[in-house]
Amino acid sequence: MRVLFVSSEVYPFSKTGGLADVAGALPAALVRQGHEVLVVTPWYKTLAATPPPLWVGDVSVPFDGGFSDCGVGTLECDGVRYAFVGHDDYQRDELYGYDDDVYRFARFTRAVPQVAEHLDFRPDIVHANDWHTGHLPMMLAHGWHLPDGFPGLPSVFTVHNVQYQGASDLGATLYWLRLPSDLTGSYANHFGRANAMQSALGFAHHVTTVSPSYAEEIKEPEYGYGLDGTFRHIDDKLSGILNGLDTDVWDPATDPHLAQPYSADDLTGKRLVKALLCERFGLEPSPPLIGVVSRLADQKGIDLVLYGLDALLGQGWNLLVLGSGDSETEETLRGAAAAHPGRVGSYIGYNEELAHQVYAGCDALAIPSRFEPCGLSQMIAMRYGTLPVARATGGLRDTIRHGYTGFLFEHISSDGVIWASGQARETYRDARDWQQMMRAAMAEDFSWDSSARAYAALYERLV
Repeated sequence: MRVLFVSSEVYPFSKTGGLADVAGALPAALVRQGHEVLVVTPWYKTLAATPPPLWVGDVSVPFDGGFSDCGVGTLECDGVRYAFVGHDDYQRDELYGYDDDVYRFARFTRAVPQVAEHLDFRPDIVHANDWHTGHLPMMLAHGWHLPDGFPGLPSVFTVHNVQYQGASDLGATLYWLRLPSDLTGSYANHFGRANAMQSALGFAHHVTTVSPSYAEEIKEPEYGYGLDGTFRHIDDKLSGILNGLDTDVWDPATDPHLAQPYSADDLTGKRLVKALLCERFGLEPSPPLIGVVSRLADQKGIDLVLYGLDALLGQGWNLLVLGSGDSETEETLRGAAAAHPGRVGSYIGYNEELAHQVYAGCDALAIPSRFEPCGLSQMIAMRYGTLPVARATGGLRDTIRHGYTGFLFEHISSDGVIWASGQARETYRDARDWQQMMRAAMAEDFSWDSSARAYAALYERLV
């Protein structure tokens, strides 16, 4: 099977969130199972590739009423071919966050077939991801100036986070993409505006989300962000396939960021990492330590932990938070650490080495998300024997077994967090029960192999 995989970010070359992790791991898993994959992504100014991609020429892309030249760079890693689309649009300090983002990624989307043709890659199926590539299925169905073999190609679209949809002026967007104006009456139209995600929902041959529970949740107004009706309408072609975890990167037995690696059979290294964490942040070493590794955004619910901080400390927990985002939350964290020396620690920002150490050195990890399409934190935590205390939503519900590999709460409130942390604290008092849960969590299989087989089966069915 020849798979054309398209994503706006791909680890390790570019990353702002979990989309990059999926785009980095799933193609590699598919290649290990015998498939051929070309990943197409923008050639960002900040691209982390050493050596840089090999420039192999320009392609002429039909765009915005004419033709636009885009450069093409390539490299290969672990059997996966990567193609990078170069243009001034992507020579900025950040990947996203600009007023013309929809325009920028419309150009990228329009370039994908030309780039694949330039590299003599004729796919059996196209797999697009999130709103940045949402117009691609519509383009394959109705676009002009497509290379031979591309019109009508079967497509899969994966929703990683429905909160971001790529809205723009409808007439202008069809003009940019060189698409027929009669598509104003199609799925591209969301209450008079172009909507890249809804376009993909309508024109893709199949739509997936990154967990089975999220596939059900987004049909409800609370989680669908205005597209719940569309998700209900396409229910017959909607399914959830759980994300996997890169088990080579996240392995406590081989992790180079830990002072001493460890395994379920010998947890000595975990205790050492905790001791060093407590020393670094001036925390008392004996109480159980609950950690947070997260963006400080409303979705992640870190405010629920902070609202319940006094109760959390009263249960006997110490708290360590690693994250950045909302400035008010950052300031609250600094204040909490200052007000509770020896009990609360914080690191504002992101540090990859420290993240590994927090996952390994904490006893529990708080994940109080308001919604969570899949989530990787809980999988990482369990692999490191750190039990998640999480809200029962999306992929958190699908991966954590309450009372066996972690602790779940239902209601979006600090009371829910405190109830679940209380359950964890009671269990922690019995060292035998706690270690039994740790080992059960560490034994869970979150590798990409099963997810890749599920995607491959889907591709085969559609082709």
